[in-house]
Amino acid sequence: MRICNHDGPVIVKSRERLDVLDGLRGIAVLLVLWYHVWEISWLPAPFSWLQFLPETGFVGVHLFFFLSGFVITYPFVFSQISGDATPSWKHFAWRRFIKIVPSYMLSIAIAFAIGYAQLQPSGPLWQSLLTHLLFIHTWLVPTYGSINGVLWTLSVEVEFYLCFPLIWWCFRRAPLLTAAAMILVAMFWRASMMHCCYNTLFSFYEENLPGYLDIFACGMLCAYFYCRSRTANDVPKLRLIGPLLATGGAVALVLLLQSLYASRSEDLWASVWQVWRREWLGFAFAAIALGALWSARGWQRLLANPPLIFLGVISYNLYLYHQMLARELLWHHIPPYTGNPHEDPAWQTTYTLVAVACTIVQAAIVTYIFERPLLRLPDPRLSGALFRSWESAGKHSSR
Repeated sequence: MRICNHDGPVIVKSRERLDVLDGLRGIAVLLVLWYHVWEISWLPAPFSWLQFLPETGFVGVHLFFFLSGFVITYPFVFSQISGDATPSWKHFAWRRFIKIVPSYMLSIAIAFAIGYAQLQPSGPLWQSLLTHLLFIHTWLVPTYGSINGVLWTLSVEVEFYLCFPLIWWCFRRAPLLTAAAMILVAMFWRASMMHCCYNTLFSFYEENLPGYLDIFACGMLCAYFYCRSRTANDVPKLRLIGPLLATGGAVALVLLLQSLYASRSEDLWASVWQVWRREWLGFAFAAIALGALWSARGWQRLLANPPLIFLGVISYNLYLYHQMLARELLWHHIPPYTGNPHEDPAWQTTYTLVAVACTIVQAAIVTYIFERPLLRLPDPRLSGALFRSWESAGKHSSR
């Protein structure tokens, strides 16, 4: 995330990168990776008191949604406060498209090419393909987990992007009220789904966009408060508050995950626990992110370090392929096993190391060979405007 110089009270340095967010993205993908590999290997955590982490690692998806709320809101809030030009919606759409869609489509093509998609529960092929192309596959039970189960989050993300212009129109006028409304809508949606559809569609429909509006709202609020706080008089005070806030958020998140883990013996435990508590995960994320951003650089390095930043950079492709690759390794007996591999601790350990290493290497290859070159492509509208300006300049100079 790059920021230009400007006039006004905001003192963010030129071309500053909020690499704390990259570190948080690295943590998010590590949690999801650990969760899905654990589902296959059943390898216990190194210490029994850490077992709650792999079994609740799906919460890494919530952290992804929080970061999306922050990242797409930040430039709009920044321009509003600094007086800079508001980002173009067409440029916003182009950047979201080039980041999300090509890699998404490539992963779907690979899933079919290796036969993985054909093994997933699904309705008619045309229905799965069409709903995935339209990013509405989470609204139909037969297509919810088809092709590649992890793709449900892309439906939620893209639907949020499509709604964001309207959300921003409200947020820029009344940020606190808009965020509060989003949180209430999410809580009402989850509670309504549990009340009406507990034994049928509850676990499916509460995972759709309305059920995550509170997490996105927390990311938006975090971006808003970070921009509002960047004045010269506030910085020394924030340097003291930041580490305390981040630490408090981390402690709160651990306690929330332990509470979630403690409910695992109950029916539909993950969904039921989140009906009235998911928003608290968003508040904990906001405290960690805002506290880290306010902290001195030394404190920020706890999150903004090279390994986590690298994982943050490759996180999208790591997320798209990790479960697919991990299951393919199991199906192809890599590493070799006989009988029930879950009864062999050596296999569990070896498989986990191999799966994690292979999916990180694969994600890095796809990111740097396919995704990153695409992200460097200029916005076609900007390129066309630039060409027209050069053409006009040439005509004038030839007169």
